[in-house]
This record gives sequence, C-alpha cells and structure tokens, in this order.
Amino acid sequence: MTVLSLLSLRSRILLTFVVSSALVGLLFGISAIVFAYHTEDQLFATLLDAEATYAEQQLLAGAQIQPRLAFVSYLADISALPQHIQATLQRAPERTEFALDNGQHYHMLRLSRGFLLADVTDQLVVRQMRPQLSLLLVSLLLLVLLGSAAFAYLLARRLLKPLRQLTQLVDSTGLNPDMPLSQRFADQFAPDEVGRLAQALQKAWQRVAEFIRREQQFTQDVSHELRTPVTISQGALTLLRHTPLTPAQAQYVARLQHAQLQINQTIATLMLLAREQLPAAQAVNLLSLVEQSILQQQHKLAAKPVQLELAINQHAQVISDDTVLLMLLNNLLANAFDYTAAGVINITFTANQLTIQDSGSGIETAIREQAFEAGVKGKHSQGMGVGLSLVKRLCDKAHIGYQLQSNDTGTCVRLQFPE
Repeated sequence: MTVLSLLSLRSRILLTFVVSSALVGLLFGISAIVFAYHTEDQLFATLLDAEATYAEQQLLAGAQIQPRLAFVSYLADISALPQHIQATLQRAPERTEFALDNGQHYHMLRLSRGFLLADVTDQLVVRQMRPQLSLLLVSLLLLVLLGSAAFAYLLARRLLKPLRQLTQLVDSTGLNPDMPLSQRFADQFAPDEVGRLAQALQKAWQRVAEFIRREQQFTQDVSHELRTPVTISQGALTLLRHTPLTPAQAQYVARLQHAQLQINQTIATLMLLAREQLPAAQAVNLLSLVEQSILQQQHKLAAKPVQLELAINQHAQVISDDTVLLMLLNNLLANAFDYTAAGVINITFTANQLTIQDSGSGIETAIREQAFEAGVKGKHSQGMGVGLSLVKRLCDKAHIGYQLQSNDTGTCVRLQFPE
C-alpha cells in the first residue's frame, strides 16, 4: 500500500495540484534562465556580426582594423589568441564561445583575415543578475504554489461536497430498510457522476434490504411453523418416557429425544442469526455450559476408547450470551466427539481463552483454509458443512475471537472471549 493511497481524495487533489504547479513552475524557471542566457548570447553574436561587417570593409580598404566597441579587439593571427582559446580551437575548430577557468568569458568570430575577439566578462548581465533572477523566480514559484493550493482546496471542497454528503448519509443511515431515507436518498443529488453513484448505491441498498427482509421473514416463518409440531412431539416423547418400554423402544425414544433437542437448537440458532444484534452479553458460568453441552453430545462418545479431560475452574466466567455460547460449544464438541475414534479430548480454560483439543483424524489438508466457509466439508463428513460456518458467524456477531489448527494428529480450536 502506497502513501498516496492512504490520503483522502481532497488531499490527493491538493497534492496533485501543488506537485503539478511546482513542476510547471520549475520548468518555467529553467526555461526563463535558458532564454535569458540565449538572448544574451544572441546579442553578443549580433554585435560581433556588425563589427565583422565593419572590419571587413576596413580590410578591403587596406586600413588598420579599429573595432567600434571597446570590449572587441582584432587579432591578425591565431597565435595572438589566449592559450586556453587556442587549445580549445584545436579540439573544436567551430567553437565561438569560450569560458576560462579564471572567470573570463569570450566570444570570437572569424574574419577573412584574422579574428574578432570580444571580452564580454563585464557585459554578462545575466550572470550579474542571477541572484536577483533566482530570487524572483523562487518568489513567483511560491506564489503559484500558494495560489494553486488555495484553488485546489476550494475546487476539491466544491467537487467532493456531494460525495461527502453521500458518505455521511450512508454512514449515518446504515442498512436499515425501515428508515424511509434508505429508500430514496439518491433523489437529493444532482444527475452527475456522484448522482449516478448514489442511484447505483440506492438500487443495491434496496436489493440488499429486500433480501434481508425475505431472509428474516423466512426464518421467522420456519421457526414459527416448526414450534407447534416440535411442541407436540416433545409432549409425546415425555409421555412415552413415563410408560413401560422395552430396551429397544427406550433406545428409540432416546434417539428421538436427541433429534428433538437438535431441532430446538436449530430453531434457536436461526432466530439468533436472523437478528441484527445478539442479546446483551453478560457474565455466565463457563463450566456449567460446557458440562451441559457434554451431556447433550455424550452419545457420540458411546463405546469409544476416548478419555475426556476437563480443566475449567468451577467459578470461571466469560462475557457472552448463554444461548450463543451453548450453540458454539455444541458445534465444536460435536465435531470433536464425532471425529475422535480413540485418544484424548482436552477442554481447558485459561487467560480468558477456551481451548478444545482432540486427537482425532484432523481436517483434510485441502479444506483447512476454507474450514469456516459454508458448505465446506471433508470427504467422510456426514454433515452439510455448516457447523464451523455457524461458529464463525456466531463468533463474529458476539465479538469472540476464534482460531483453528489441525493436522493428522488432531484439531485444536481456541475461543478468545472479550474482557
């Protein structure tokens, strides 16, 4: 992630204008200095051309060459030129401008016989004005940057105002289909890019709101319709348990009782996940809920050589909702009990973290990274691949941290409860 991507849109616009203005100003300053030097050189070249014309006339007349400009002198032979100029001409015969190490500056022009040499050291106006020119250019650059920054700020403020209003509207309203503002909020924006964005958000928002309403209504309807037959079957099972039964019949009733419990838990889970918020969390006794979950899942360990080790202080408490926590425990312990054919299952609690470690076959390598996604399950799984997905959703809603590690020697799940 770059530093620019961390800036707000307003800051990006402001930075873009300032940097662009700085580059343009710098280019203008360099161009101004180059132009000044070029103009000065052209002036000297023009003066030398005029002197050359006059000198050629004198040469034709056989008169002594007398330049009109005081800084121009006539030299009849190359040997009369300064040594540095002679050495330079040997390397570059076409050279006409010479800057010596001692600061002297010359312009030279060849005649039909001899040379005109102009010592322009004292006539270099640009060199003399360079500090003032640099100060002027820097001052102009600062003024341009200030003006550009002010213009960019006002422009960004004006352009981003509707976008900021849209952002605040979305943040303040939230995904609440019951609020009228969430249905037609795009009408208050102009039909520009932001307005089209608002229209797209409004349509997406309405689709999401409709989907949420349908899901909630479906969950409520299913839960309501299931409660009546579940209540009736629960009553029938209670009556059966108080009647004389054969061992086989008692076993069937126990299975029905377990299925009844799973149906009740499923209904409760659906109702919890359908809510926007979970019930208020409070301090609950962890050991009692773990023991309750173990009793509900104990049939999964029947006839298995599995040792269950429980290390939880009887007074240990966590901040959670007891229904949510029981659902989490039922899903996690059910997995541990199902996939541990022999060995040890450790359930420990320390530093506000509950750890469930089993010595089962572990989660297949190919699906370990996606274990918490809905529908993901192993080849030998008898379920629908929703258990760990429900764990993830419940943990996210209850602000409980979760971590899963698995290999060929077992699986370890850790739940980190809020302080």
